[in-house]
Amino acid sequence: MRKQLSDSRRRGLCPVDDVEGTSRGIRDLLKPFAFAVVVTGTSFTAAAIWQYESFRQLAKRNQQQFSRSGNSVFYGKAGDFRHRLNAWWNRLYPAEKLVCGIIGTNVVVFLAWRVPQLTTFMTKYFMASPMAKVSSLPMLLSTFSHYSFLHLFVNMYVLWSFAPVASTKFGKEQFLATYLSAGVVSGFLSYVHKVIRCSMVPSVGASGAILALIGIVGTSFPDTRLSVAFVNQIYPHSFSADAGMRAIIAFDLLGVLFGWQFLDHAGHLGGMLFGIWYAKHGHQIARRYRDVVVQYWHQLRGKP
Repeated sequence: MRKQLSDSRRRGLCPVDDVEGTSRGIRDLLKPFAFAVVVTGTSFTAAAIWQYESFRQLAKRNQQQFSRSGNSVFYGKAGDFRHRLNAWWNRLYPAEKLVCGIIGTNVVVFLAWRVPQLTTFMTKYFMASPMAKVSSLPMLLSTFSHYSFLHLFVNMYVLWSFAPVASTKFGKEQFLATYLSAGVVSGFLSYVHKVIRCSMVPSVGASGAILALIGIVGTSFPDTRLSVAFVNQIYPHSFSADAGMRAIIAFDLLGVLFGWQFLDHAGHLGGMLFGIWYAKHGHQIARRYRDVVVQYWHQLRGKP
């Protein structure tokens, strides 16, 4: 969930009244829009180079393996916790390791909120509001920010559930670029809604980016059967990914129309629509852009 912080007495958070700024209308959106464009372009450029370098390293390793003889075997300590942890880590797919990094970052930010000395810094950079003095960078940083353990747990559970499917379709590099881009795009749509309503209530949470993943899965695999975690243990049920996606869109659209403030419905809707667009058209644009970047980078990099 990407939540709006309407309760100023949340432990570890600065009061919402401390988010300074006044509405300047459309001018509040100029820098955030430019920031969203820059983050999206930079993310996909870095993803293209990352993917190119990964293939380059893989080619080098394959060449080295052909020139070696014998096998190297590492024997860990049987029953040792570190050995068990390494074994678990090695069983993970590359995308799952990437998701672990994202979850770890969210946990670190969550713990930082509990440090009183960091409250001013966290309020300034990890809570997103278009009318705050610093409005652009928090669009990205607030994607890793959660103010309660339940908020963090729910978002990270959903991220872990949907990320492997999305990353399998597009690769871990494009997955990360999509995740970061969806975070700032959903943040910008949230800003647009706040400016229209003259709302200074800031938002935090990874839901915009996560709902983009749900949009990708729902669009790419509409017949996949899903169920609500834990509820299924009490009341067995299932529904198609397409039906679940449509229900979320309807719920958030109602939230935007009626001005519900418990959740950042505009941010949710922005993330979902971005995911749907990316699954249908965006990944094709990203692929063509990647080819251009890789050709230029290959010329700049030279032969292996």
